[in-house]
Amino acid sequence: MRNAIMILTSRRQQGMATLTMSLVVLFLASLMVFYTSSGMLFEIKTGNNQLYQSKAMEAARGSVEHSMAWLVNSSNTSSLAWTTDATGPAGTNQKATAASFPSSVSSQTIGGYTVAVSLWRNSATPTILEVSAAASGDANATIRQRIRLGTTTVTTTTPNTLNIASVAPIVIKGQLLEVTGNPDVYPSTIGGVAIATSSTNSSDIQIGHLDLNGGTISYGAFTGDAWDFVFPNTTKAQMKAAADYQKIYFYDGTVAPPDPWHQSLGTASDPVILIFDTGAGCPKINGQVVIYGLVYFANACVDNGWGGVEIHGSMVADGTIRKLNANAEFTGWSVSSGSGVITLPPTTTTSTAQTFAKLAASWRDF
Repeated sequence: MRNAIMILTSRRQQGMATLTMSLVVLFLASLMVFYTSSGMLFEIKTGNNQLYQSKAMEAARGSVEHSMAWLVNSSNTSSLAWTTDATGPAGTNQKATAASFPSSVSSQTIGGYTVAVSLWRNSATPTILEVSAAASGDANATIRQRIRLGTTTVTTTTPNTLNIASVAPIVIKGQLLEVTGNPDVYPSTIGGVAIATSSTNSSDIQIGHLDLNGGTISYGAFTGDAWDFVFPNTTKAQMKAAADYQKIYFYDGTVAPPDPWHQSLGTASDPVILIFDTGAGCPKINGQVVIYGLVYFANACVDNGWGGVEIHGSMVADGTIRKLNANAEFTGWSVSSGSGVITLPPTTTTSTAQTFAKLAASWRDF
């Protein structure tokens, strides 16, 4: 009996030891699980914080880029108004007013983050602007970028042509006097303008024996020079530079024309421009010369002697024409005579454009 009791007691002691060890192992295992879970939770929170911060940073970055895209437009930049404000980034003392820096730019929402954008500058260096964007939401981030505004010269070249059909057969600034012989003017259209003049005094145009063939005289048709009326987008210097003596002939004090002139020029499909500028005089045109295109005189022709010249297009004068005689003919251009389009020197215009550049090493994010 005694031996049985001792065996039972020993077994009970062994069971208690096993239970104790099991509890210890379970406790240690629980500690390990808790520690591991705690570390994982910490990593998750850290990752979330980094994600939120990155999203806030990108939202601020996007707002800065959007603001700079708005500033690229020179009309937007020139419309900015400024107010004194010392609360901005270091080195600035002026802030763009809300009225000139619209809410569509200054108050943005990107990816669930609200971004407040402000524009600053220092009055001492007004061409340098600083964009500040502050994003707020699950995290906060601020980005600043400085930009420099400047100007550059932009030259634009566009094609330039003259349609002779739009020019009257005779265009004159000054007087037309003492017409003799039996010259003719044929307008481009029936009843169209035969002579266009800057004068408003009918006594300045004395047609005499000049037959207008049903055409009319347009008084006060232009102001200023006949050159500017016919070639509004081309200077004489440009025309001289383009002279090739194949389609554009340009004579002046340095390049003298033949006198008398006896060369026929141009065709119905390929008209020319013949220019006698200041210093070239007024050479006598005779010998049954036929010219398709436009003939311009800068000087007065007081005793020309036109002979039997035929000009299909226009004769343009910036001075008085006297003694238009013999059997000269001035025929306005018409569709049946070809296109009548002459290529002129291209039109060149110069304008000022705004330049826009980020300042190196001026990016700040925090």
